[in-house]
Amino acid sequence: MQQPIPADSERFLRNNQLPQRWQGKSHFTIAATRFGTGIDFLTTWQAWQADPQRCTRLHFIAIEPRPLQRATLRELLANYPELQPFAAELIAHYPPLLDGFHRLTFAQGCLTLTLCFADVPAALAELVAHVDVWYADEHASLALEPWYALPKPAAPTHANVIGGGIAGCQIAHALAQRGWQVTLYERHTHLATEASGNRAGVLTPKMTAQAGWGETFYRQAFLFALHQIRQLQAAGHVIDWAPCGALQLAHEPREAARQQALQARDLPADFIQILDQAAASAVAGIPLPTGASYFPHAGWVNPASWCAALVAHPNIAVRTLTDVRTLPVGGATIIASGREADRFAASQLLPFMPVSGQTSTAQASAFSRQLKTTLGHEGYLTPALAGQHHVFGATFVRHVREPTLDAAADSVNSQQLAQYLPDFVAALGTVQASHAAVRMTTPDRYPVVGALPDAAFFQQAYAELRHGRANQPFPLAHYQPDVWVLAGFGSRGLTTSGLCAELLAALMTGEALPMQATLYRHLHPARFLIRELKRG
Repeated sequence: MQQPIPADSERFLRNNQLPQRWQGKSHFTIAATRFGTGIDFLTTWQAWQADPQRCTRLHFIAIEPRPLQRATLRELLANYPELQPFAAELIAHYPPLLDGFHRLTFAQGCLTLTLCFADVPAALAELVAHVDVWYADEHASLALEPWYALPKPAAPTHANVIGGGIAGCQIAHALAQRGWQVTLYERHTHLATEASGNRAGVLTPKMTAQAGWGETFYRQAFLFALHQIRQLQAAGHVIDWAPCGALQLAHEPREAARQQALQARDLPADFIQILDQAAASAVAGIPLPTGASYFPHAGWVNPASWCAALVAHPNIAVRTLTDVRTLPVGGATIIASGREADRFAASQLLPFMPVSGQTSTAQASAFSRQLKTTLGHEGYLTPALAGQHHVFGATFVRHVREPTLDAAADSVNSQQLAQYLPDFVAALGTVQASHAAVRMTTPDRYPVVGALPDAAFFQQAYAELRHGRANQPFPLAHYQPDVWVLAGFGSRGLTTSGLCAELLAALMTGEALPMQATLYRHLHPARFLIRELKRG
């Protein structure tokens, strides 16, 4: 039965002088302590879309402790035909019902929706945003520790991005959507050459037995990556990827125990399923030695095609064969250069650790072509790409700075795969080296995202932390002017760089952060300095 738009939603727009208050602004943020069916969001979107003087970017934050199932949402929103163009897009990108913050973008990236599936007090304690209007009683913004204070935002002007891998392309895209002119520098002849140069990489979350911030980060980043790819495809970009599903074998006792714990948590089946050996084999299309965890929307992606889609924006100029050795002058500079991220004086304070890895490829056989999903064990295995070749690996060698293709690494990859799938390996054609690269990781395995701290200021201003005096007054953090970093992704850059770039773009422009304050602290470039000071 068709229903009129609820009066509360329209009344809220009037009572808060909307759309007048957002008109002419670069960005505007609305927050609500309920989401329900999404009617408030959809009516706001409709009013914003219809306003020729609307703000350039609109941010809508909604907290919902008891989110509706997608099917229920679809059924209820069907009663509002005038909202259907907006409702259909919301339903198509509605996330699984997992606790956490879920960042969605619409209207060519000019409208963001951050869905906070959490109790209201817990969500408010993690929200970092300057809110212009509350769709409820006004709430105070979170006060971050002085050493994690938000950097001063910059007006959208010009940005220099150093590095044309997935991280550099992600931040170039995020800033271009916000009106920045971006110059992207890549020292090779084309983008996605080094750590992003694999023919295929897997897109999967990283799960832990018990919920924690690490899992939350990877879950939210994974869902954002899927959402972004679908949005790029809807805009007409061609990305070589397959959401074929991913299976993680219970290949050793610790992984089997983790999967049992995950099953006990009763997570949404459209996100993860724990399968026994028979069910996992049926999903994979080949006999498997164990059960597995199954992510139905995961899969593989060709990084170069993703990068090409990200930089296909009129605000982005790509400069290949340009090896940047000193930071450019003029505009903001983002260091996103992978294994070269610590080559600059500004970034040498970061404790990056190089790890070399090599993948292998093999000709598919009639038997191996039956594999329908990606498979994880100690490494990973793709289905036959275009029915021709599988990619598998990768090796993991610490403290190697220069990548080299090595036949011995192919033997390691083959032996590792044969340990779990001997019949599969026996059926493959000739194994060859596919790609070798060096990835930068960090001691705590989180990437580094944000403004680079002024190390001398931190050492002086926060010296008392070594005496355990964290509660005394401290000045707000100082950062190096116009220098930002997006690096340290290890082997998870495909999954995590998109959400991290969204975070960095929000920091640079003063927008609401797309993730919890705790995760912002986990990714902050100053975290290593602060830990050293606290340890004395």
